[in-house]
Amino acid sequence: MALIGNNSSHVNKIRICLIVEGAYPYIVGGVSIWLHQLIENLPDIEFVIWTIVPEKGQKYKFKLPDNVVDLVEIALSDKLHGGKRKHKTQSQWNIIHDFHDRMNRGDFSKFERFHAQFSPDELQALTPENIFKDFQGWELITKKYNLNHPISPFIDYYWAWRAIHIPIIQMMQTTIPEADIYHAISTGYAGLLGVIAKLGKNRPLLLTEHGIYAKEREIEINQSEIFKGYQKRMWKKSYQGLANIAYQYADSIIALFRRNQEIQIQMGAPREKCRIIPNGIHIQDFENLPRKPHKGCNVGFIGRMVAIKDVKNFLMAARIIKDKIPDAVFYLIGPRKEQKEYYAELEILADNLYLIQSLKFTGRVDVKDYFPILDVMCLTSIKEAQPLSVIEAMMAGVAVVATDVGDVSDLLRNDGIVVPPKSPDKLAEGVIEFVRNPGFRETCTNRARKRALREYNLNKLIKKYDDIYHRYSGREEQKWRA
Repeated sequence: MALIGNNSSHVNKIRICLIVEGAYPYIVGGVSIWLHQLIENLPDIEFVIWTIVPEKGQKYKFKLPDNVVDLVEIALSDKLHGGKRKHKTQSQWNIIHDFHDRMNRGDFSKFERFHAQFSPDELQALTPENIFKDFQGWELITKKYNLNHPISPFIDYYWAWRAIHIPIIQMMQTTIPEADIYHAISTGYAGLLGVIAKLGKNRPLLLTEHGIYAKEREIEINQSEIFKGYQKRMWKKSYQGLANIAYQYADSIIALFRRNQEIQIQMGAPREKCRIIPNGIHIQDFENLPRKPHKGCNVGFIGRMVAIKDVKNFLMAARIIKDKIPDAVFYLIGPRKEQKEYYAELEILADNLYLIQSLKFTGRVDVKDYFPILDVMCLTSIKEAQPLSVIEAMMAGVAVVATDVGDVSDLLRNDGIVVPPKSPDKLAEGVIEFVRNPGFRETCTNRARKRALREYNLNKLIKKYDDIYHRYSGREEQKWRA
């Protein structure tokens, strides 16, 4: 593993391994921005980025800070490590069968013994050849098939079982980067890597969930047309299982807000391990932005031009607003290239709604250049955790109308307007209310700014992570530093 940063002064620093799936530094989004801010604002800590990607060689969307000393990729497109098929003892297979039986009952306490049968540090570890070709492996698959899905074709079940297990085996075969603490930024495969690192290196594991990974995958699976009914259940159960393993082995479990913490506990996270640290922003960047006089009414959307942000909802609401407020102008502020087909659909929809003359796609820009001219900002997502754009708007003194997702209702409280997702008429009503009632708008923005200043100061929230890292790191010298 080649070091990225300067290694001259690394001996006495805490080293944190951040475990990320499908985000930093390749994708611009809330989680990636949060990670970048965390690293930048803790310059006295070393960071290793251990990242799960679809394939290697993707371009970075962020310039890595100097205190990132290594970046290690695991590509899901890579083949499993080979190896000769070995003779396994029946006792090893008994451990594997026992873990699967316990897992069906919601008991994940024996994962350590299960993982040891696959760990590259174990001389007698199973290879993929064993897993998919040994009689005992087939016995396990057919046992689960007959128990759960005997009326479906076995060949379909087999390929679904294989697709679920291959990335899990891939995670268990990996080489673990050295660190004082392992910090997973979701459950799923990232959480699994964190557990594997904790077991392999005997170091603490922290888990931060921005969204609830298992629930997010459940939504995607339910909407997918690729999987059959029982296969959807298989995939959802696998992600729920990975979440439970991460919850059981993590030393501390962090959620951004109360609603997500309640979901974590319902899913099996021990309450005594759970705590809340919200998102935050550099308040000094937004608190003194001067308002710029402008004609008419400016309504903004801030976010990536992707389906999960439901930008089409914003455009349909814009048509309703335009009919009521003819001088309204609409700004779509954010990157356009992540889902090119979706962006093309947005352009077509804007044209069909006769909005082209009143609408501006800005691309990726500095949002601080646009807050001073916005009267209202809209968030139209169908899924969010704790959106930074809402906090930024609160701090910048811009009124917010947002869909009721994630922590939006707790963020805004009575200082903004919260509407159901996929309801352009309600979204439009909220914007029109703010535009036609400037006194109400000013009252909301003044209260929202004061609360953002008090509760979402990034410096204070980063300090909480700094304290956690130092508390869990211990200062004993690690062998890997020698």
